[in-house]
Amino acid sequence: MSCCPEPQIVTVTTCNTFNTDQAAGDTPGPVLIFSQATGSPSGYVTLTNFNASGDDANVSTDSTGLNIIATANPDNSVTVYVESLQELYVFSSTTGIQVLGQVTVQAIQTSRP
Repeated sequence: MSCCPEPQIVTVTTCNTFNTDQAAGDTPGPVLIFSQATGSPSGYVTLTNFNASGDDANVSTDSTGLNIIATANPDNSVTVYVESLQELYVFSSTTGIQVLGQVTVQAIQTSRP
């Protein structure tokens, strides 16, 4: 038996809505929807694009929109596993076309007490 406490598994679930007409190359660009300040958790990301959206919604791990991890058509959702969650950005596939939806993150991280 060790004198040090065992690491703990911490899980966090967030659900954030979005409403944007910004595309990847636009200024100000994709909308920051999730940010992890410390550590590097892994987890599942679900992108839900509501039926009121006019175009596909995308989620990316970078602010330029180059590292797209999921794309969802209107009235659809996509779930992906991400090994290292730091930041997530959402954006429309087409400049000026409104997309509405939500991003749910289920993050898992090991923590030492």
